Amino acid sequence: MKKLIAAIAIMLAVSPAFAQTAPTAPAPAPAKQAPVKPAKAPKAVAAPEQRAAQYADELKTKLNLTDDQYKKVLAVNTECIKRKDALKASGQKDVAGKKEIAAYRKQQYATILTPDQQAKLKALNAQHHGKGQKDNDAGENK
Repeated sequence: MKKLIAAIAIMLAVSPAFAQTAPTAPAPAPAKQAPVKPAKAPKAVAAPEQRAAQYADELKTKLNLTDDQYKKVLAVNTECIKRKDALKASGQKDVAGKKEIAAYRKQQYATILTPDQQAKLKALNAQHHGKGQKDNDAGENK
């Protein structure tokens, strides 16, 4: 009985190999083929000024920035994004440089934002970065 079960098991295990042979007649063309998706082009990166403006607009809405605060935040964001882009373009993975930029942004925001706005920003950053970072400083973004 054991030999019979073993023989059946071997036949079942080997049978899919025979099912993989190519058919002798050409297969009929499918009635409808799915359209071929073009290869994804590299993601275009917006200019630093545009990215800074997007982030400043978001902060203006969420933190209720005044026009004067908005202009200052926009200038700080533009400077930080340009510095980060230059760091990335140099090909170095300089963590210290990124921390320096984040510290600069935090210091500038401390002079621009009210304490209430700083608290809201810290909460927004904590929400944005999720559980991955426990110690979120105000002003840090990606």
